[in-house]
Amino acid sequence: MTLLSRHTLRQIAAPALMAALVIAFFVTGSTVRTQMKTVMELVPVGQIRVADISKISLFTMPMLSGYVFPITFLMGIMLAFSRMARDSELIAMKAAGIPLRRLVLPVVAAGALLSGAAFFIQDQAQPWAHRRLVALVTGDLPLRVSIDLLPTGVMHEFGDWRVYIGGRDPDGTLRGITVLQPDGAGGANAFYADAARLVHEDGKRLLEMRRGYLVPADPTRHFTFESLRQPVPAITMRNAPEDREGMGMRALLDEERRLDALFRETAALPVAGELRAIRLDIKNRLAFPLMCLAVALVAAPIGARSSKAGRSYTFAAGMLIIVVYFVLRKLVEPPFLASLPLTVALGQIPNLLLGAVGMALIARVDRV
Repeated sequence: MTLLSRHTLRQIAAPALMAALVIAFFVTGSTVRTQMKTVMELVPVGQIRVADISKISLFTMPMLSGYVFPITFLMGIMLAFSRMARDSELIAMKAAGIPLRRLVLPVVAAGALLSGAAFFIQDQAQPWAHRRLVALVTGDLPLRVSIDLLPTGVMHEFGDWRVYIGGRDPDGTLRGITVLQPDGAGGANAFYADAARLVHEDGKRLLEMRRGYLVPADPTRHFTFESLRQPVPAITMRNAPEDREGMGMRALLDEERRLDALFRETAALPVAGELRAIRLDIKNRLAFPLMCLAVALVAAPIGARSSKAGRSYTFAAGMLIIVVYFVLRKLVEPPFLASLPLTVALGQIPNLLLGAVGMALIARVDRV
């Protein structure tokens, strides 16, 4: 790599990194808020740690790479060339006989490498991160829940119990507690107690209920008690169904073939809906990474030919490219169940159009 190429890419790296941090902060923050709503339905707020929120943020980031990479790279290109134009670096290079194409081609090469990195992240890191996120939200966090910290006023599922807590004293004593315990024969034993607390004995967790009564599965019998201890059931991890976010490209293609065969046999509308959704997902997994190369092709010659324009012009030009891309993407998305090759081909139209415009601009970049 020549000194000029390294200089150009360094100029792009700093604003691109800043744009990535800003966009990732806002986009990740919105996604984390959505995930936290799900978490707080399962886990009391007091048992959620800062490290848990950090993990959720970390596992969310690979799933946003398809958007963040091309947009931030585009903004980095536009801002870097704008600064070079304001500092008269571009004029000095042209005066020294350096063609602008020598500035543009390293940027295009970097866009191609970034496209490969984006595809790898979506195909490998995204499924791994999604599986870890699902395991954290549906398994690790709920396993920490202690029965004495469940929110009051709501019926909860705790292991195989159903638990209702009317209130909680400052010292942690539970008031007005109801426990429904399966009896193994299809019925349930109901425990009602004025007070209860969680105790530990011989390494086991026991719920000690005081001043209550027990109604067995046979409603004609009931017993009163002053104190009764019941072993607290263990919480088991729920196996969340695998969704498309947790699949790599090979798994998506296998699932597409399975659904295609099923649709040919049944012609069921729900299967058609799932088949269309997975084909669109495959299309996006291929189209979004190549957006890095497409925006590099069109943004680099535009930036290299820019005069001493301000940042407002640069930002507007970058936003226009992004808007054009996503409008094209929406226009060519098939509203019906199309074949997989057609769906993928339509998804590449925005990349091909931007690439064609970029190639034409690169061919004319050194013309006066």
